[in-house]
Amino acid sequence: MKMSLEKIYKFARIMIYFLPALAVVIGFYFILFPVESFQYSSDQPKLSKFDIQKDTNANEISFGVFPLKKNHLIDLNVSLKKTDQRSCQKNAPTVTLERTYQAFLYPMGPDIKSPDELKDLLYADNGTKYPNGTMLHNKPTDQVFLISHGKKILFPGPEILLAFGYSFENMIDVDQSVIDQYPDAQEKVFLWTLPHPDGIIFESFPSHSFYLILNGQKRLIADPEILGKAWPEYYSIPVNDITPESRSQCRISQKDYSNGTVKCSFDADKLPVSLGKYYLFTLKFQDLCQVVTDVHPASARIDFSAEKSYATVKDTIRTIFASILNRYIQK
Repeated sequence: MKMSLEKIYKFARIMIYFLPALAVVIGFYFILFPVESFQYSSDQPKLSKFDIQKDTNANEISFGVFPLKKNHLIDLNVSLKKTDQRSCQKNAPTVTLERTYQAFLYPMGPDIKSPDELKDLLYADNGTKYPNGTMLHNKPTDQVFLISHGKKILFPGPEILLAFGYSFENMIDVDQSVIDQYPDAQEKVFLWTLPHPDGIIFESFPSHSFYLILNGQKRLIADPEILGKAWPEYYSIPVNDITPESRSQCRISQKDYSNGTVKCSFDADKLPVSLGKYYLFTLKFQDLCQVVTDVHPASARIDFSAEKSYATVKDTIRTIFASILNRYIQK
């Protein structure tokens, strides 16, 4: 009995030291090789990290996410509710992935054909000297605000600013009195879950076309000279033209699909080169399987995993130090 208690005591002591050490090791592992996960649940849609959209005309369902961390492997897992339609059970959908920006996926609106028309749109609901789309930098507090519809939206940190394609070179230094002219927007803080707000100008490559984002539309600026005349100090967010070649496709296991599961894996390094950071997944079904009546996603999960390499470790450490430097030292 005495020996048994001594063994239990020794085991307990080992576990007391082992478990914290294991937690530290695991913590460092996920810090150095981060995994960013996004989930959807039809039972708890408000708690889901993305929404699933159904396109009846194209017979597709689509959903997109905006990972902030550098990734290498992308794993998609979608569970579909059982359907009585044999065409839905027999024919697996085609799954594609493309990178862009969420607002750049807006439908096309009417072209903007004159400097006066563009200027009116840039100053919509805005009676100040700075047009919508301007980034204002309050140097004493180091806060950066984006102006949209005459209201200000705060960037919570440099990571968000850079991830959305903005540049520090485009900021305008102003006093607090200028910032105070603008009321807060409904969304006071610029978060990764939001698309680019109204007033943003995209320049797409390689066509070098300019677009203004406004009221859920992407409006082509017919001539670049129009932009220069309406807003000489303009800046734009670079993005790629949307073409069929910008999409990657994966193969689905028919065995997995017969069980109501869509599984796909993508190598981020093999995706078409893109200036956008928004990952759009699309499941296109056969015409006989209608997405509205026959396709009902129960849950979905997207995992973005970093490559297990020394380069990833260096990049993670560099990112951590850059974040500390930008947030706490360079002020």
